[in-house]
Amino acid sequence: MTGKNLIVFCDFDGTFTQKDVGHGMSRSFSEGEIIGLITRWKQGEITSRDCLREEAAMVRITEAEFYAFLDNCQLRQGAREFYDAVKSEGIPFYILSDGADLYINYILRRNNLTAIPYFSNRGTIRDNRFIIEFPYENDGCVRCGCCKGSRIREITGSERSQYKVVFIGDGLSDICALPEADIVFARGDLLAFCRSNRITALEYETFFDILDCLRKSGEFSG
Repeated sequence: MTGKNLIVFCDFDGTFTQKDVGHGMSRSFSEGEIIGLITRWKQGEITSRDCLREEAAMVRITEAEFYAFLDNCQLRQGAREFYDAVKSEGIPFYILSDGADLYINYILRRNNLTAIPYFSNRGTIRDNRFIIEFPYENDGCVRCGCCKGSRIREITGSERSQYKVVFIGDGLSDICALPEADIVFARGDLLAFCRSNRITALEYETFFDILDCLRKSGEFSG
């Protein structure tokens, strides 16, 4: 083990879960109308908050449809085992998401993982509409709904120098976390971004890959 204490921050949609839950729900219940919005967001034409608000406005969904959709959403392979391993070693683990608490809480509860602390936007269903709100301030960031870089700074605070920060992600909503991380595990759009910007990132597909890498590097003995 190294001298600093590990602390792990993990994206939710498409990272802790196998697929992007929020995107899948919005696409399925907007008849695909959100696709153009995602393109505009990826190109930097609109902020995450604007994109999420406009996505939500296109969605028509009942509570029964919403929870039935969530019941088909699975965790990424090794997610539970990874969390159990770091927990057994006393390593702090947080989920940071630019998605919505309504589905994060449900999926964690369904998998008996409610002990995991998470930070996200707020989602509700009213009159068959999906409503999203943004409870967090983002320390000057105008890109994100719930800025992961801001959350990392808040959580580590004055003790930041004592930690080695591990961040695990898969998408462009994770970009703000990169400057705060000492070790980055990436896949998908996040990996492509890191490579194109010469940011060191370790590729993964499952959480078993991450466990194996941390053990081999001596960062983790569990």
